[in-house]
Amino acid sequence: MTLLLNIFIALIGVVVLFKFLEKDLGLFLLSLMIVIQYIWMFFSITTIENGVLINEQGRNGYFVGANIILFLFYISSLGALIFYKKVFQVFLKPLSSYKFKLKPLVDGQIAFILIFLVLFVAYFNLLSSPIPLFSERVDKFNFWDFAKYPQLRPLIGNIMAFVGFGSALLYRQNKVLSVLFVLLYIIYLILMGQKFTGFLISIYGILLALFFSSKTKINFKLKWVLNKYVLGLVFILFALVYYKYSIKNPFKYLGMTPLESVFYRAFSLQGHVFWGVSERYVYMNTPNTWNIGELWNGMHHLMLDFWPWSYEDYLSVTSRGVSWTNGYPSILLRIFPLPLALVANVILLFVVGFFQELLKKFITNKSYILSIVFFQLLTWVSYAYTMSYFKKLIIPFALAFIYMLFNFLNYKTRTE
Repeated sequence: MTLLLNIFIALIGVVVLFKFLEKDLGLFLLSLMIVIQYIWMFFSITTIENGVLINEQGRNGYFVGANIILFLFYISSLGALIFYKKVFQVFLKPLSSYKFKLKPLVDGQIAFILIFLVLFVAYFNLLSSPIPLFSERVDKFNFWDFAKYPQLRPLIGNIMAFVGFGSALLYRQNKVLSVLFVLLYIIYLILMGQKFTGFLISIYGILLALFFSSKTKINFKLKWVLNKYVLGLVFILFALVYYKYSIKNPFKYLGMTPLESVFYRAFSLQGHVFWGVSERYVYMNTPNTWNIGELWNGMHHLMLDFWPWSYEDYLSVTSRGVSWTNGYPSILLRIFPLPLALVANVILLFVVGFFQELLKKFITNKSYILSIVFFQLLTWVSYAYTMSYFKKLIIPFALAFIYMLFNFLNYKTRTE
């Protein structure tokens, strides 16, 4: 009975998602990194509450009603994002979109050159280092420990989503170069051993750029879901993950085959942190911490909450930058009782709404360099939320403040 209830909630979540897509495809694309995690967690929690082993917590799941709680956060999040879109459309309307010039180059040409340079440096570093796709020892997590030029990490990172976004954004400027850059970017991701999340972020950037730069209005059609290209992409992503797991199976110690490991990783672990806080702080009524400061490094607090191994192992793992996934809105249930956690969720999402509307404004006004910069900032903001690392909001806030201050001073100079 509980399994049927969880499946029903997950399917309702999917129906709501399709309605959201039909109502506002643009807002969905801007919110993709956050919204898609909810759908993924619905099905993960359904699996967990059916009694599957949660290897990262060292115990089996059971029914605690986590999907019901998750659904409340899901609905409140969608409502908040729709509300903040309307608010910031008005608030940011007077803001101008600056276009960079470096004679004889204009904004779009400068953007092309920057993307080319980033791709060149990324490939130069990758081809000079062990390639994760073909290595049993090196993967996307420890690549920079073995990279030939680790000092390039702040520029390149692991995914470089802004490269895919920028290449797609400039499609109308130069179709041949744009397509070439996108292909080079996808090949780079494959060689880096990126799996579902890496490609999701990349696809998110490409679709976002194409949608808001389109001259015609694009409306969602349900038949897109069963499109042969979409199904082909899903198959390719699955094949890449399976190939990597056949080389190095992370769950071999549990007696799983590579195929079983792929499904276990996809449907058993994505929602285990939210399930854990639902069990501890709602189902078992453990006192909340009431410490808002935990948002700063939320995932580490959550990991320590459910870490089944020694504290020394925890320190070793977190010091290497390895962490679990989907720490938000889980951290809110650790800090606040459920009703206040829902309110806090609505309030905190104003940051996401702010950066979403800024990015939309820059794209539609064809400010290419600003669009690329603020796409990366929105990606960091979305990551800060999904992983509950609010410390990563410092750079986005600082750059947004600098730009708005520059805009204000520029406007004041023109009017004097």
